[in-house]
Parts: sequence; C-alpha cells; structure tokens
Amino acid sequence: MACGPGEEERVSALAAEFDAIIRQLKRRMGEIGDRRIAVMAGLTVLDRLKEAEERIADMQHRIQKLERAREEAALAAETEDEPLIARLEAATAVVERLTRTLVDETHALSEEDGAAAFSHARGAGETASALPAAEDEPAAVGDGGPAGDRDGEDDYPEFMQRT
Repeated sequence: MACGPGEEERVSALAAEFDAIIRQLKRRMGEIGDRRIAVMAGLTVLDRLKEAEERIADMQHRIQKLERAREEAALAAETEDEPLIARLEAATAVVERLTRTLVDETHALSEEDGAAAFSHARGAGETASALPAAEDEPAAVGDGGPAGDRDGEDDYPEFMQRT
C-alpha cells in the first residue's frame, strides 16, 4: 500500500491493528469468508471511531461548561472584590490625610518652637544658640539640668531664664 513520506510506521501500525481485529473476529465467528470478515472488521473500526467522536464531543461540551463556570466565578470574585477594594482605597485616603496632617502639625510646632526660642534669645540680647541644651551636654549654671526643676526654675539654659 502506498503512503506519504514518513507515514510508513503509522500505516504499518494501523494495518497491524486491523489485522488483530480480523483475527479476533475469526476466533469468535469462525471462517465466514474474507469479505465478510473484512466488512465486520471495518464496522468494528467505525464503531470505535464513532464512540471516540462521541466521547470527544462530550468532553468538548464539558470543557465549555467548565469555561463558562470559570468565567462566572471570576466575575463573581471580581464583583465581591469591588466593595473590599473601595474600603481599602477609602482607608488609604484616611491614612494619607492623617499623615499629611501630622507632618504639617509637626512642622508647624517645630517652626513655632524655633521661632519662640529665637525671639526669646534675641529679646535677651544674647547671640548664642536659642536651642535648649541637649541632655548629654553639661547643664548651665543654676539650671536644674536633665533631672528636672530642682531650684524652681525651668530646665532651659540661663540666657532663656532671664526673660
């Protein structure tokens, strides 16, 4: 039998399978003639083919149902996520607004403290830094120091206590 290049093995395998069907039919039916056995083998092969086609159609139908179910589940999940996403966005906006407020207030307090200390120092006629002594720096004379207000005066450098 003629076949295309590279198809020899496939045709040989198909011929071997068809021969096996014929032998099986001969064992069951006995010798009823080559023509009848060939027709019955052909019908057997067609029956297998039809069964395979029906199974393929059933599987394709199942695949379509599963794809629809997957799409519906994805849409449902997306719909369920929208309220959560909206709440997260609202919470994010609140946190950002609070952060801006805290930063602005901290900046304003920092400027007020600096301006007050500077004007305090200028009013006293001092040229030294208007910032209070750091805890690790030695305290000014008469200053309660980091331990607190022991002598009834505030814990500020001496030049700030004069005003």
